Amino acid sequence: MPEAIRTDTLPDTMGAAGFPISFKVTSGQVPDTEQKDQAMLSTAIKSRCVAVLLAVVCASASAQESKHPPQFLRDPILGLRVPLTGIKLDAVPEDVRALCEQMADNETWATRQWIFGVAKDSTATYYLTNGYSKRRTPTPDQRPYLQHVDGGVYKVSGTECHGDPARETFAVRDPGQIPREVLQELAQDLVTRLARAAGGTQGLRAQIRKQRIDFHRLSPEMQEAFKPYFQRAH
Repeated sequence: MPEAIRTDTLPDTMGAAGFPISFKVTSGQVPDTEQKDQAMLSTAIKSRCVAVLLAVVCASASAQESKHPPQFLRDPILGLRVPLTGIKLDAVPEDVRALCEQMADNETWATRQWIFGVAKDSTATYYLTNGYSKRRTPTPDQRPYLQHVDGGVYKVSGTECHGDPARETFAVRDPGQIPREVLQELAQDLVTRLARAAGGTQGLRAQIRKQRIDFHRLSPEMQEAFKPYFQRAH
């Protein structure tokens, strides 16, 4: 049986393919005569607190610790399981991984990442990845392996790398961050690589049907790329 997610020993916010979560909550006195502004401020603070709680919950759920090496990877969008034995995915090149702070090795973690999608434009190469990390020197009460659930999208341009959580990137769909054409190309490449990892198109359809993926929760780019597989899966 899979081991339960532990939230009491979460990794640092940077490293081990983690994405930093930062926030500020400010407070101040509002004059009594400005009741409307005070009410608006109260609403804003409540909204911010809800966002903070959600961020903490998401951080806790974005990785799973284990005593044993992972037996499979999860694709960073649908969450399909890809067995590591005989895996048919390409590893992220070491020079690329070293550029990207979230998946580079550090004093605490050694990380392995695999490519689930690649896209290019005139200025950068984009990688959709996921993998796992291993503590270099775990203490007796620490589980050495950390399996990442969400994965990331990394933009590599020259010697610079910027990464964001994969599902968030496709949910936000900010063209100022990543062009829509790149998102479409990443989605199509994800389908191609998952089909290859599953042993063909029929294998991918079977995995989608087995894990009951909700098509309507996917981004428009992912819906377009996976539509043929969902049509035959139901």
